[in-house]
Amino acid sequence: MSEPHNVFPGPPDLLQFASTEHQQFFTNLVNCHEEIGILAALHALYEAALSNRTIGPGDAIILHLLIFVHYHFLFSSMTYMRAHSAEAFSSTRVAIDATLIATHIIQDRASQADYYNRKPPFLQMVRHYKNRIKDNKSLPHRLIPNLLQRYDLCSTYASHADVNSFAHRTTITRGPDPMLSFGYFQYPTDPMKHRRHFLFLLHSYVICLDLFSDFLVKDLKVLPDAWQTEIGKIGEGIERRMARWVPSERV
Repeated sequence: MSEPHNVFPGPPDLLQFASTEHQQFFTNLVNCHEEIGILAALHALYEAALSNRTIGPGDAIILHLLIFVHYHFLFSSMTYMRAHSAEAFSSTRVAIDATLIATHIIQDRASQADYYNRKPPFLQMVRHYKNRIKDNKSLPHRLIPNLLQRYDLCSTYASHADVNSFAHRTTITRGPDPMLSFGYFQYPTDPMKHRRHFLFLLHSYVICLDLFSDFLVKDLKVLPDAWQTEIGKIGEGIERRMARWVPSERV
């Protein structure tokens, strides 16, 4: 992986910032070739789900939310490859929230009126599902607890300007004159951990798509069972790859 050899002596200007992003993107394009292959295969599944769909007005919001998830899939992947890992996790956090909202509407189509009017439970969907788990109530999908865990993990990268926002951006230079520097980019210091984080992001979007799959295959009948099976295969492949790199370590 590329090392932060181009530490800026001062705040970078726009051209320095953009050129560093491009350098990191192309470095990751080469070094993360397996992950890029997975990304392409996953995109093909999203593309199949979103291409040329005729859908009734009662279900339109679900497709809109799926498009929103796909947007964040592309955005977070690009952002991660440009050495902005915190922003990539923050983007994925939004995608998870959109998926949880869609899952609720898929189960109860009439509830979309409350979504449009910004009424409960849509204002705090994560809390809604956590309360259902706490109260031992049923959930509309078996993978919701997994997504909730991922949502919390993404939140540790901080979506606001609290102190956690700086944990992944600061570096202390040791020596007779210690210096604390702020990083505009999050450079990988451990190549395997860097790739594992990338896989974690991709796996999150596999799970998000899985929560839409019954709606597309069984409700609308616009995709074959084989499409849904392929989602599982990609997810299992990611899990096997992640298991090679200290599976007990927290992402």
